Amino acid sequence: MVTITGSGLGRATRVSFGGAAGTITADSGTRITVTSPAGQGTVDITVTTPSGTSAVTAVGRFTYVAPPPAVTGISPASGPTTGGTAVTITGTGLAGATGVSFGGAAGTITADSGTQITVTSPSGRGTVDITVTTPSGTSSVTAADRFTYNVVIQ
Repeated sequence: MVTITGSGLGRATRVSFGGAAGTITADSGTRITVTSPAGQGTVDITVTTPSGTSAVTAVGRFTYVAPPPAVTGISPASGPTTGGTAVTITGTGLAGATGVSFGGAAGTITADSGTQITVTSPSGRGTVDITVTTPSGTSSVTAADRFTYNVVIQ
């Protein structure tokens, strides 16, 4: 929900986010509540009423924020305590990853796309959660991101 305040907003017939129509949910002479349409980047907002369409201004801009990454799976789900395992992480919003954590220890990213990351595991012990950090935030911990370090007996 986006709240727009100003004057002359009564009886709005359209709120445009970069040309795409939002859904008006409440309207008064000084305030409009609207649901933004899908989009990306920073766009201009204009309001259309029976009196006309508002001018584009610097304060009438809206920036879409991408959701944080989400991890939906890892493979393999285990490796030696010494680290060095190539792990494929699948999910959404993974592009531009700035870090991958294995229970707080940094892995080394070797490949990255919007839906898949390849990372080399650091050394560790026990079962840990793998989290991915991008400019949009850090993935939530789920059962799908658990990695188990196995002791290798020689």
